[in-house]
Amino acid sequence: MRNLCLAFFILVSLSGIAQTGTISGKITDAKTGEEITGANVSIQGTQIGAPTDLEGRFSINNLKTGTYNFVVSFITYKTHTIPDVTIEAGKITTVNIALQEDATELDEVVVQGTREINTDFSLVNAIRESKLVVSGISAEQIIRVPDRDAAQIMQRVPGVSIVDNRFVMIRGVNERYNQVMINRTIGPSTEVDKRSFSFDLIPSGSIDQILIYKSGAPEIPGDFAGGVIQVITKQATGDNYFKFGTSVGYRANTTFRDFVKSQGSKTDKFGFDNGFRSLPSGFPGTSDLQNSSRTSSLHEQAGKSLTNNFDYSTSVAPVDWGFNMELARSFNIKNLKVNSLNYFAYSTSYQIKGDTELGRYLYGGNDLGDWLDYGDRYYENDVRLSGISNWAVILNNNHKIEFKNLVNLIGEDQTILRSGQNVFLSTDWHYRNYAYHYLSRLIYTGQLQGTHKFANNTVNVDWVGGFNYVSRDEPDFRRFRTFRTISSSEEVYQMQLPPSSNLFETGRFYSDLTDRGFSNGVNIEKKFGDADNKRVPTLRAGYFMEKKDRAFSARYVSYLYPGFFDQQIGQELIRLPLSQIFSADNIRSQDGFIIEEGTRPSDTYTGENFLLAGYVGGSIPIGKFDISGGIRIENNRQKLSTTTDEGPVRVDNPVLSPMPFLNTAYNLTERSLIRLAYSRTINRPEFRELAPFLYYDFELELGVFGKPDLKTADIDNIDLRWEMYPNPGEVISAGVFYKHFTNPIEYILQLQAESPQSTFGNADKAVAYGVELEIRKSLSSLGMSRFLRNLSVNLNASYIFSEVDMGTQAQYQQQKRQLQGQSPYLYNVGLYYTDNNTGFSVSAAYNIFGQRIFQVGDKINNQDNYPSVYEMPRNSLDFQIAKQFGRLEGKLNIQNLLNAQYRFYQDADENNKIDVNSDDVPIWRYKIGQQVSLSLSYKISR
Repeated sequence: MRNLCLAFFILVSLSGIAQTGTISGKITDAKTGEEITGANVSIQGTQIGAPTDLEGRFSINNLKTGTYNFVVSFITYKTHTIPDVTIEAGKITTVNIALQEDATELDEVVVQGTREINTDFSLVNAIRESKLVVSGISAEQIIRVPDRDAAQIMQRVPGVSIVDNRFVMIRGVNERYNQVMINRTIGPSTEVDKRSFSFDLIPSGSIDQILIYKSGAPEIPGDFAGGVIQVITKQATGDNYFKFGTSVGYRANTTFRDFVKSQGSKTDKFGFDNGFRSLPSGFPGTSDLQNSSRTSSLHEQAGKSLTNNFDYSTSVAPVDWGFNMELARSFNIKNLKVNSLNYFAYSTSYQIKGDTELGRYLYGGNDLGDWLDYGDRYYENDVRLSGISNWAVILNNNHKIEFKNLVNLIGEDQTILRSGQNVFLSTDWHYRNYAYHYLSRLIYTGQLQGTHKFANNTVNVDWVGGFNYVSRDEPDFRRFRTFRTISSSEEVYQMQLPPSSNLFETGRFYSDLTDRGFSNGVNIEKKFGDADNKRVPTLRAGYFMEKKDRAFSARYVSYLYPGFFDQQIGQELIRLPLSQIFSADNIRSQDGFIIEEGTRPSDTYTGENFLLAGYVGGSIPIGKFDISGGIRIENNRQKLSTTTDEGPVRVDNPVLSPMPFLNTAYNLTERSLIRLAYSRTINRPEFRELAPFLYYDFELELGVFGKPDLKTADIDNIDLRWEMYPNPGEVISAGVFYKHFTNPIEYILQLQAESPQSTFGNADKAVAYGVELEIRKSLSSLGMSRFLRNLSVNLNASYIFSEVDMGTQAQYQQQKRQLQGQSPYLYNVGLYYTDNNTGFSVSAAYNIFGQRIFQVGDKINNQDNYPSVYEMPRNSLDFQIAKQFGRLEGKLNIQNLLNAQYRFYQDADENNKIDVNSDDVPIWRYKIGQQVSLSLSYKISR
């Protein structure tokens, strides 16, 4: 902490102390007086220069004393030379220039385009101009690191950590408290067992910018506590080019090693199952099997029809491989300009997590008791396809209509081989357990949107109509246990069969989830004054409507051996090899295996949510203050329908939520300001959290089920942040935040029988507060050398504290603890060297988070307890070298260079922290290996 703060203040000081001299100024249009964004200001005869920002301002620092000629240029304007500008030591020379239009170009050039938002320059300006507390990352930074999807990208943003390599936590608040927007519509929840958006669904190559709104405003959704994450996909900007790229990757401990897979379908290579894993055509319905005798011919024929695919095969893991194509076009249809951007990417990757340790312990009094002691090997093959098709029709400079489409498909084939002991079941059995899991996830999101300007640009109107579709197909999840008796000389493992159908032992599980969402909204903004003046009173109003539907169904059957006639035959059958044991010949109603339907009524549910929101707000400048605020009212009605063993369950929750917002900025100087923000937000339960459906996680041996009586949480948020913008594209900020939760929704662990189960509940209250620091700075101020001019640093850190009071939900749990998933600290450091003259760049990115609760503990009774499980800090370092050779670009990426171990410890002494040198014990540890990849891309521009 001390060293970080020292570095922070040193860089702040360096940004403000000039040992040489500086030239700065503003570039405007001589005729209209409007600021010119993107004009280039440079020293004549050199490569030293700077672009103008959104306010037309520029600054060139650390110039040696002397006299220079400066050149200002921009398309459609005459190039202007400023002769004999004297730079004095320790002083800032101010030069303001009004550029004249170039009449020779005006007849040929009509400026009808889309402002680029994929640069660090545009990102910093978006943060500066926002009325909210915002953080973000641009495509310019994304391409400097080897991150392959939005989840990996997000960990570079201040206050953000990643859970399970795909879920985002902001400011220590669980992923369920985030709101996701893809372009300008709300994104869906993608998971079957939690309220979460899986950011690994969005590839890095499809992103222009990611913004995280950490304070609220009337015009953005109010259902959040961590932040509103807006993912902006690639825009159709009017360029003309074709780009093709390909990559190969080598992963330590995986590539060219023995790789285990279960039998799959021929379309697995395209990210989906073609029906091979589905239940056979004509397979009896759930009620048919449940209402007929185990020994009936219906059960026997149903069992025989199931595919005998309980064995696995071994091959050699190939290299990771992928390719992508990008086509941008701009053309005219009469008086309309049409821009398009189309993108497609495909990749396949392999991952072995070997020597994985999985344990679980019970504590009776002060004694440690073993529960699980397993060694696992994970084999995972992922296939990813993604596509973008974005179109823009520009009617004129005041009217534009866009059609944006994003589709992503991921197929995940996972095999887990597990061996060891489960002393809860027997101390004399050694297990070999197996899980064959295939999951296909599809997401489509589309928006038709328009932006319009009226009354000399003082009235702005934008609208959007959106459609989201999510499909999650989980066919034929097979999991089973085999064992042998340790004290016996017999080496053969025998199949362990359950007495009746259940989720945990020998069986097949099928699930299907479909989400559909329709939305539309309109925003109107009126400026009372000059439209080009950013500090004028402004009034905003609008509405947003969303209707989404979910349909979920699950089904599972188990294999049993009733042994009605001959137990000896049964003993022979359970010792057969995996390739033979459940063949059709061994499915016999009298003296063989049978199947039993285990599906319960609650394994199917439907949900419906209708949201209607309206808001009014505005902003007004008063002296150096910019005050923005308003109120948003959301009327939400959530319905869920399912059935339990006790009868029908109907949830109908209409909730009216008025939410006030206030954002204030005090402009200290032209380049620095202080923000103070307050917002009241909410957090609603998700369909999954309400549905009393039990989902089994084989990986963690954990069941998850929902509760229909969850309440909406209320959150009060306060932010205070200082921001300084030394130069275009640079920012230095420091801030504090505080959040108070009423009825926060928390995961609750409950121990039942042999396996823990997790559910959801409303705690009484919770608080979260912390500090955030960010530096995004060029190091050119340290010297005039070419090396320093091309070097920049991106450093951010967060220190977060939280406490949740479980109230009556605690039962045998701790009454107070930190929020699940909250890390006490987060550090990100990025160092980037980019030489535009040679096309050479090098980058290194480091990330670490503090220990956080992975699973909340519980007690079976007042004596035996299962303490909380913590995920331990892990150092992550990524590296990239890139070089351009004309139209060809090559990149060498190294991910996970340190190959630090993933470690999960149980808090044996229950002191709310982990000390690896104490009684605290590891329960899950593994490594994923380094990855080295080489990519090539070729771009043809027109």
